[in-house]
Order: sequence, then C-alpha cells, then structure tokens
Amino acid sequence: MYRRRVLALCGLAITGAGCQGETEDTGTVTPMPSPSGSETDIGSPPSVTVTDAVVAPGVVIPRTDSISVEPTGGQFLVLTTTIEGSGVDRGAFSLRFDGATYSPETFRNGLYRDGEWGRQFTEAGGPLVFDLPETGSASDARLSWPGGEWTMPKTVQNRLEAPLPSFDVTLDGPERVTEPAMPTLEITVTNTGDTAGRYVLALNRTGPRVAYAPVGRFDRVLEPGETAGITHDAKTPYVDDTEPREVTYHLRAPDDNNDATHRIKPVDEETATES
Repeated sequence: MYRRRVLALCGLAITGAGCQGETEDTGTVTPMPSPSGSETDIGSPPSVTVTDAVVAPGVVIPRTDSISVEPTGGQFLVLTTTIEGSGVDRGAFSLRFDGATYSPETFRNGLYRDGEWGRQFTEAGGPLVFDLPETGSASDARLSWPGGEWTMPKTVQNRLEAPLPSFDVTLDGPERVTEPAMPTLEITVTNTGDTAGRYVLALNRTGPRVAYAPVGRFDRVLEPGETAGITHDAKTPYVDDTEPREVTYHLRAPDDNNDATHRIKPVDEETATES
C-alpha cells in the first residue's frame, strides 16, 4: 500500500497493457492578454498551453545508472506545458490550491519520461511539478504566470480533491530457465482503495554483464478494485560464463512496501550446485 511519506520530487517506459500515456486529465490553455502597459512595452505575452495534467503519488526520476520513484507525503500534480513566444522562467509559474500558493518543484536530474533521460523545463516548456497536500478544495485551483492563467478541468479538480487510493503490487516470473531462454515477467497492480487513482512504478535490471540499467516506467489510472496486468520480455541469463550468471529485476514504487525483486538463473547452475 502507498504510505504517505514526506520527502522533497516526472517522468515515466515499458509499454504494457495500457500502462503508458494516460491523458484523460488534460486541458488546453487559452492565453490571456498581458495587463495594460506603457508605450515602452515591447512584444506580446507568451502563449502557454497545458497539454497534459496528471495527479500521482510519485514521479519517476533518473539516478546515476537507474531510475527511481520519488514519493510525496501528499500528491504530485504534473503539468506538461508548451510555450510559444518569449519564454517564461519556471519560477514565474505558481499554482493556487485550497487557498494556498505553490511553486514548481526542482529535480536535479529532471524526470524520466517515455525513455527520455532527465526531462527538464525549458524556455519552450516542459513539465511543471507541484507538491500538494493529499486532499483539499480545488475550487480555486489554477496555474498562473505573468500575463495569463489556466483553470483546471473538472476531472483534474476531482482527482485533487479525492484521497489517493492504496495499491497492491506483485512481480512474478520464472526462477530457473533452460536455454534458449525466453522468460517473461508479470507485474500485477490492484487498486485496493475506494477511489480511482494512478499507480507509478519504475523497473531496473542487473545482469547479465550489466551492473545496473533502467528498464522503464509504468503508470496508469485504475478504478477501485481494478487490476492491471503488465508483461515484459525479460533477459536471458545465458550470455557467457561471466559470473554471476543471473538476471535480477528491481521494481520500485512510492510505497517501499510494494518494492519487489525477482531473480532468474540458469537451470544448469542449479544442477551444478546440487552435484
């Protein structure tokens, strides 16, 4: 289950059965005119568009040689933006929620998103991540910047106001394989809460001949009681005689109770050990 932990923060890309690219919480910005200025004002206010809005209990970020899920004590709102015209610095954006104002979070290595390593906000736009309380009134929720603002669609407001659900996550697959090996991993996620919500997972691999490597990110909205099954073609441990002859997968979640590890070894290694 996802425990709420207060830590400092998207990104997310294995293609599983409906595990990527959720865009149901989206909206489009209508650029607002800049306030009236003097004759010395030059140019027009930038046009900012919000192309995606996601409420999640964590975001996937890159480490040195792996990816991890950064959890939050409340909930993250991740807005994907595009900017035309004069760029707007990330610090110029603010988010109003439940009577308080929030600034975007900064992540040193950016976000891991659809295989892109270290996605950052730039003058052309990008992700804006806000660390918000777990619940609160979203009636006044809006994104503001110099010369404009964006009011959230009702679907996003409802997600922000509803408590985040809990999830049960399992990672399964064969423990021993014969050559030629074509193992398959199975990830199962169940929404055990009373409200709809998004799960966020990151998968890494060690071996064969790899110290540590990112595999991808999974995220999707599940309804209460709904289960998602995700399959992934795993690597074979039959590469060469390099030790150890095994492949290990490491699944990470916002709640470390849902972290999981699965190891795949050759059958002949087991036979040699027993003899």
